[in-house]
Amino acid sequence: GAVKNLPRSPLDLYTPRWVKGRGTTKVGLCPICAEAPSRGGEGKKLWLSMKFSAFNYHMQYYHGISPSTGMPFSPPVGFMHTTHLPQSKPGFKSKHERSQIEQGKCHKCNKWVAVEGVKDVEVKVKEIFWWKHAAACHQRSTIPGEEDVFLDDEIYRMALAAVKDDQDSDPGLVKPEDP
Repeated sequence: GAVKNLPRSPLDLYTPRWVKGRGTTKVGLCPICAEAPSRGGEGKKLWLSMKFSAFNYHMQYYHGISPSTGMPFSPPVGFMHTTHLPQSKPGFKSKHERSQIEQGKCHKCNKWVAVEGVKDVEVKVKEIFWWKHAAACHQRSTIPGEEDVFLDDEIYRMALAAVKDDQDSDPGLVKPEDP
């Protein structure tokens, strides 16, 4: 019962390709989870609510895809470790707290941002700390020269050809560079 939902461009990783329902029951199929593992997906159909932001949350914080660009968030431009000082009891470290925290430098705000939590536990999505910062800070900004993030395969070449066809029919469109 799903209907096709066209992405903003052939290279848009954010927009669900299939949706079903309407209003509060509208759900979208995650375009990344649906891909085969050989292409970076999980090979499963994951339907997420569009109305209550489950789809948006999943795309940003599970896959690191920006809703405004449809592209992955830029990674940190540098890393460093800092000593963690507990806020509650100076000089006291819980056995479940890290003594050092890794930080990443943001290309946009030039701040050092924690890329891991204070608690020394395994997290389901390691990058979530960085992606939460990127979602709030980056908007449409990317690291200069960071455009070639796609797997150069037959599907990617078909997407480039579709963009070229759009460019030929509408000269005002911007065409991505060939790999």
